[in-house]
Amino acid sequence: MRYSEIIKKYIQNSIRQNIIFLLIIIVLWILMFLNINSTLKSVSVINLNNFNDIMNHYYYHLKYISIINDEKLLKDIGISNFFIIDKSGKIRKTLPENQLDEKNISNTEFYSELIKKNSGIFIFRNKFFDEKSHIYIGGKFSNSYLIGELDELRFEIDSNYFLTIQDKSGRIIYSKIPVKEIKKFSMINNRIFINNTTNWNDLKLTTSLDITLQLLYNLVISLFVFLIIIWNLVSRGKSTKFIHRFELEFSKIIKSMESFLKELRILDRQSFLNISVSDFEEILEPIRDENFYFEELNELKEVEFLSIKEMLELFDEISASTEELEATNKELEDLYMQLEKAYNDLEESYRKFSSHLSSIAEEYDEITGNHIERVAKYSRLIAEKMGFDSKFVDDIESYAPLHDIGKLMIKHEILNKPGGLTRDEYEEMKKHTIFADKIFGKDERFKMAKNIAMYHHENYNGTGYPFGLKGEEIPIEARIVALADVYDALRSERPYKDEYTHKETYNIITNGDFKTKPDIFDPKILNIFKKYHKEFDKIYTEYKRKEIIKVEKFDKVD
Repeated sequence: MRYSEIIKKYIQNSIRQNIIFLLIIIVLWILMFLNINSTLKSVSVINLNNFNDIMNHYYYHLKYISIINDEKLLKDIGISNFFIIDKSGKIRKTLPENQLDEKNISNTEFYSELIKKNSGIFIFRNKFFDEKSHIYIGGKFSNSYLIGELDELRFEIDSNYFLTIQDKSGRIIYSKIPVKEIKKFSMINNRIFINNTTNWNDLKLTTSLDITLQLLYNLVISLFVFLIIIWNLVSRGKSTKFIHRFELEFSKIIKSMESFLKELRILDRQSFLNISVSDFEEILEPIRDENFYFEELNELKEVEFLSIKEMLELFDEISASTEELEATNKELEDLYMQLEKAYNDLEESYRKFSSHLSSIAEEYDEITGNHIERVAKYSRLIAEKMGFDSKFVDDIESYAPLHDIGKLMIKHEILNKPGGLTRDEYEEMKKHTIFADKIFGKDERFKMAKNIAMYHHENYNGTGYPFGLKGEEIPIEARIVALADVYDALRSERPYKDEYTHKETYNIITNGDFKTKPDIFDPKILNIFKKYHKEFDKIYTEYKRKEIIKVEKFDKVD
């Protein structure tokens, strides 16, 4: 897959991400309101039950007080005055006793309100003897009304909600927080409440639930996700410009190289003798003074110029030694082989460009160091000791360094994050194995490299990723690199861990620890490691020594 195609895939993925982010926002708000609605209904049911229990509690004590005249009990249950009023409106008893005894109140607004109450238990707000509005609770008992004047009434058990009691006309009898009217949503003291009304006899009980914090949390999360979407859109625009510029500059190089190759193919024997640099002026002119944005393209341009220069020098040699070439076919064949080699070198320059792109992938990961070189050496050692032929041994040494090439498509902030990764970041990191398939495609020449990059995190016991392969289902080259990669990762220092000694690493691989178990490795490969583990240590130590020498040289220069 070409580099530009990889970038285009990345842009397509960013669009999908934006859609997913928008869906996440919608789902979050839906779930929030479902949760709020469920909570509000539950609290409303609790309030209704609590209110019913409290009313029955008061009614029971009022009946009890009407019999025993217990003033202390009145204070205990929060009632300041107690009255027994008969149907004619005459006050038959008061506690504490006062001048209201035997007084007739049938012509008062209080009595008019009282006789409207037909239920066994009731509560209402009105004025009585002191002309102040109070909450009264009472009920019918025999042929009289038992009335208690409440000092204080509190039904709420949680600060996140409050209860409002209204009569059937809508007049508010009780509310912990002053309200004027009840709507589905209300703003009180800079807090947002959602309301739910239930009925109790001829009263309306409204539960008002404070949802301010839930709304703020969702708004913050939504804003954060929107910022990510905006960042993705900006990145997409930059990537699009980046791709366009890359393809434009790359097409100039390719067009020039194709024209040059075409000219070489049509040259006959006489043309070789008379060719000069002027014959290639038209081909080279479009890119001669071009200063490409991408350094790799500038290097490729230099390779093309150098190839033409070497080709012309070779043609000059052929022209100067025409008679000698005609005299000996052997020498002519040798020179022709040189010419063919130069021609092949030119075609190879196009493949070298792919190598420049691989260097970008190496530089993308800041913590690799000599890791990929050491993994290559360990893999070669294992392959040799397992008896593979020289071609397999050379190939695995060449392709083992590409085991993490898929990390080119992992976000830089995840790849080089100090400390541990979150679950989501770890799942994103694991995708580097899948991305290898996109990079190598179906080219058979890179089959071993692709197998290593895609399957080196599969475990022999089937617990690995990305596909959960086990045993012989995993290509042998991936099984070899898997152990080599684990050994070097344990030996190496990382931002999230210290390096282990060879003895500690050997013990972890052969005996296991909380994360690594011996049965994740091919038993044959594990036996090779046990037998030749000291050679692993020699390889690591030698590279470590070179790193130290290199650092010391730099220190001296500084």
